[in-house]
Amino acid sequence: MGELYDKEYKEGTKKFLDETKEAAEAYKQYQKALSDTSPFDKKTNELIMVAVSAALQCDYCIETHSKRAKLAGATDKEIAFAVHLAASVKHGATVSYGVKAL
Repeated sequence: MGELYDKEYKEGTKKFLDETKEAAEAYKQYQKALSDTSPFDKKTNELIMVAVSAALQCDYCIETHSKRAKLAGATDKEIAFAVHLAASVKHGATVSYGVKAL
């Protein structure tokens, strides 16, 4: 995978944050509150975030949360399994919506 956080992306991020300071700060506080009150340990939180990131197809999210999951002790096998769990839910949702086409 190429460099996700290139100069253009970093400049765009800075501009975006400058234009939305209050919302960005509120989002940061929301993330902190979730982390601080989670019933799950950090590794489990990050495995969930990796799985959701894969289902949403967010390259930036996958890069961030897979690194954090590994730092929290997750193995490649655990990450792969979490992604498979997300894929199974996405598959089920696709079939459920497909039934409407009949």
